[in-house]
Parts: sequence; structure tokens; C-alpha cells
Amino acid sequence: MMNNEIKNDKMLGQQVYKGRYGIKKYLLDINTSDLSKKYKKPQGKYTTLNCSLVFHASETARKYIIKLVTQILVDYIGSVRGTVLIVGLGNAFLVADSLGALVVRDILATHNAPPEIRNDLGDVCALIPGVSGINGFETFELVAGVVGFIKPKVVILIDALTANSITRLGCSFQFSDSGITPGAGIGNKNKRLDSKNLGCRIVSIGVPLLINAGNIGLEGDFIVTPKEIDIYTKNCAKIISRALNEALHGKEYKNFL
Repeated sequence: MMNNEIKNDKMLGQQVYKGRYGIKKYLLDINTSDLSKKYKKPQGKYTTLNCSLVFHASETARKYIIKLVTQILVDYIGSVRGTVLIVGLGNAFLVADSLGALVVRDILATHNAPPEIRNDLGDVCALIPGVSGINGFETFELVAGVVGFIKPKVVILIDALTANSITRLGCSFQFSDSGITPGAGIGNKNKRLDSKNLGCRIVSIGVPLLINAGNIGLEGDFIVTPKEIDIYTKNCAKIISRALNEALHGKEYKNFL
């Protein structure tokens, strides 16, 4: 769905962590209307994990980042007693916009599993709503329909972002509880997926995988991707799906590895 990422380090909030592989963690709490106007963001909590591209070539670095992403997700999700719905936004047929679909593909979905099989695993289900250009539905309509039917305690949204800085392409993980407007990164004004409209807690996860041509000195109003976009998308999806499985299923998830 290509939403916009946060613009620069000053807009990321307070740096609260610096670790290996160039990783920096930022926290931003927009809790007043004045702050919302200043940052041009809805009120909510925002966490950004910036790192270098080294993790795309290093399994050790990926494991380290998975651990950090899992910790952030646990902080956002907490201890959930009830159903969690994971929604992979975007176009599964477009590599740069397929992050959400790739994450869902590797989620351990247990919602309809018999109790003797689920044991102590979490109650998790997943959805790939696709895009209106393919299925004719507004994303909100499909997500709201499923939410109304299964009544989850938490909805987790995963989406690709359009970057404002080339330094964060494929190597920045952004989290929020303020929701997502599908297609905002390419100028679409769809109904927002947030706690007010869906009636439950929302956690969103995004990775900048595309960039506006003007931000890298090119003329024209179009969006470009790095040549390694397939690697970036697949690796980031693996990190997010693994972290979600560990955060939602806990120690029991290791039995399925």
C-alpha cells in the first residue's frame, strides 16, 4: 500500500538504544494535538529501528535484529487473551509492495486449530486483502468485514513504505499504534485502518522499500526501487514474520521450527 515513512532522524524522536550493526532505536510519543501538528502524524506511539544493510548478507545480524524486533512487538502487543489478526497490506504481485503478503505466508495461523493441536500457542489468524485495482474492494471494507466477524483483540498491519531518505531503504523497521491509511504513500485517500474505525487495538509495522524519484535527484513524479528490492523485501519479511511468531506464540513456537 506504500505509506509514507517518517522523514528524518529529528522526526524519529528520542534515540534510546544503539547496538551492533549500526542499529539505532528511536521512540516518539505523540500525545497531544500540538505534537500531532508538529510531526504531521496522528496521535500515538512510534518506534523506529534503523540499521545498516549488512543484515541482508549476514545471518548473525538477522538473528540479532529478529530479537530486537520481537522485543518491540511484545512491548506493543503485550499479553493478549484472545484472537490476533495479522493483515498483510499491499500488492502481492508487485515485489516492492509484497512485504505484507510475504510476512503472512510465514505466519503460524492457529485460529481454527483444534485445542489439542494448538496447546499453548497463541490464537492467530491472517489476511491478505490485496488492492482495489485487482479485487475491486477498498482495503478497509475487507479488513473491517473480517474484524467484525472474528472480533480480534488486536489487529497487526504490515505494509511497505515510500522512503524520504535513501539511507533507510530496506533497513528501517517502523512501528506504531496509530494505524495506517492504505495507499497514502502514492497519494490515495482511503479510509484509515485505526482503533477508532476498527474498534480494537492496532499495531502497524512498516519498512521503506520504495522512494520518490525527486528524493534522489531525479526529475519526474514517479517511484523507484533499488535493484536489490527482491532481497530486501524477502529478508525484511522473514525478520518480521519470525518476530511475530515468537511474540505471539512464545516458547511453544520453537517446536515448529
